[in-house]
Amino acid sequence: MAGWLSRTTSLFQQSQPTPEPFEVECDCGSKVVGIRAPAYQRPVCATCERPVFVLPTNVYPRPKPPALAKSPPAKNGGKQQKSPKSGPMPIKTEVDLGYPPIPSRSAPGKPDRSKPVAHQPEPTLRREPRRPWVTPLRLISLTIMTISAVTAAGLWHRQSIETAKATVAAATDVGTAAMREGDFAKAAKELGKARLAVDLLKRNDETADEIRRSSREATALANLAASSLTELLDETLANAKEGQTDPLKMASLDQNAWVIFDTSLIPSAEGKDRFLVDAPIFLRRVSVQIEIESATIGRIINLGEMGEAPRVIFAAQFEELSAPQGEPRKSRLKLNGTTAFLWTSYETYRTVGYRPFDAESEKQTKAIIERQREAR
Repeated sequence: MAGWLSRTTSLFQQSQPTPEPFEVECDCGSKVVGIRAPAYQRPVCATCERPVFVLPTNVYPRPKPPALAKSPPAKNGGKQQKSPKSGPMPIKTEVDLGYPPIPSRSAPGKPDRSKPVAHQPEPTLRREPRRPWVTPLRLISLTIMTISAVTAAGLWHRQSIETAKATVAAATDVGTAAMREGDFAKAAKELGKARLAVDLLKRNDETADEIRRSSREATALANLAASSLTELLDETLANAKEGQTDPLKMASLDQNAWVIFDTSLIPSAEGKDRFLVDAPIFLRRVSVQIEIESATIGRIINLGEMGEAPRVIFAAQFEELSAPQGEPRKSRLKLNGTTAFLWTSYETYRTVGYRPFDAESEKQTKAIIERQREAR
């Protein structure tokens, strides 16, 4: 009776499980060994100090191997083939945690050579085929835009031409009337409009040339220097410093001011188309020599008689006055030869204040202006 009770009690008691060792390979390549526990474990790798997941002890009984069925007698000499050995299924001890392997920690400066690291190729995007730049739609759009631009430019140019034609006549009449009345500012403005119009029309006829000459003369008359040339030079030399070598700053003088010269010119030996005004000025113990370099004036000088200093009437702007140098002291007043022009109208020249001494003097002045008018 006691034996039966002890056997029955033993059925309800759980036997102690047999210790089951494990050996799990870490991501760094090292082996982590130990004994499985009833619950899962996360032992730390001794090499990289990373936790490793280990399954708990298998509580289920191992399956018994299936019974081998009796095979029919073999026909090859009565020998039976041996069946493959059956055994328990291996248990996977590594679990996919769902994240990429963690690289091993190695000592600073010493690469970990325990396990080669496989470099996975980076995913590449599929390159889409390039669309051609020239397409029928783009060609049609470009053609339409080109035709529209050419048409607009043609219409604008045509409108500009028509406007310029109307401006030439109207501005010339207003400017000429203002010149006769002595309103040089208005004359310069209106004749300037007419000059721009004939330039736009690219006219080179006699009327267009007359408009250009009248515009230049009206501009010079509207911007004449407020003081006489000698007064300007005297005021400037009075402010000159002893030993100064830089050009003098013209006192009380706008750089765009004009001066009209009626004088003889002497060809200079320093260069072609360079001339000296045959009227030196002596102020404050300084001799001032006026010079100009102009191809326009050079054409008139070549028409003069040999050995004579021809008389020339022209308008010019100031360019530079050098500081007095040497002993006796000398200074040079250089005129702007680029903007200088020959006077070509006797009537407008009279508005400046010219009065002939006699009939012969008036005849000579008219002849000089007419000769300058023809020398274009």
